[in-house]
Amino acid sequence: MTTMEFSAMVQKYQALVYTVCHQLVPDEGEAQDLTQETFLAAWRAIDRCPQGFEKQWLARIAANKAKDYLRSAWVRRVNTPGDQVLALDAAPPGCEPEQQVLDALGEEELTGMILALREPYRTPCRLVMLEQYTAAQAAKLCGRPEKTVSAQLSRARKMLAQQLCTQQEGGRVHGTVSG
Repeated sequence: MTTMEFSAMVQKYQALVYTVCHQLVPDEGEAQDLTQETFLAAWRAIDRCPQGFEKQWLARIAANKAKDYLRSAWVRRVNTPGDQVLALDAAPPGCEPEQQVLDALGEEELTGMILALREPYRTPCRLVMLEQYTAAQAAKLCGRPEKTVSAQLSRARKMLAQQLCTQQEGGRVHGTVSG
């Protein structure tokens, strides 16, 4: 498919794609972003588009993009155990959450907690939180899909938050022993 043909397809189906996204994600701005992401994904995979089924193919991509967004948005809104420990609102803007936790706990204690995690969580968590790799870089180094590593990082953070919560209940607050 040529660029001109793809542009014509975008013009023809942009309202449909936006409608699919907007029905699943009520926020107009997010629906517009998802529409753009849909067409970008379609362009990248245009060779897999069945001839004559462009409309259905684009609608499926749009629905999948919206569902992926909803899953990720839900994860960001869920309160995990230990959120009160990890509430780092007082940190300076632009400071990464991992760095904030390092500052609050002490690098040695957090390093010990990360290295005590079981696999498959330990390696990607070590790479991202301690060695400052991105999730994509960690995925390549681990030889795992990026989504798998992202899920493992999310679970590892929840485990660490639970450990911090347990420590706090046991008389430890932010890496210091009280009393």
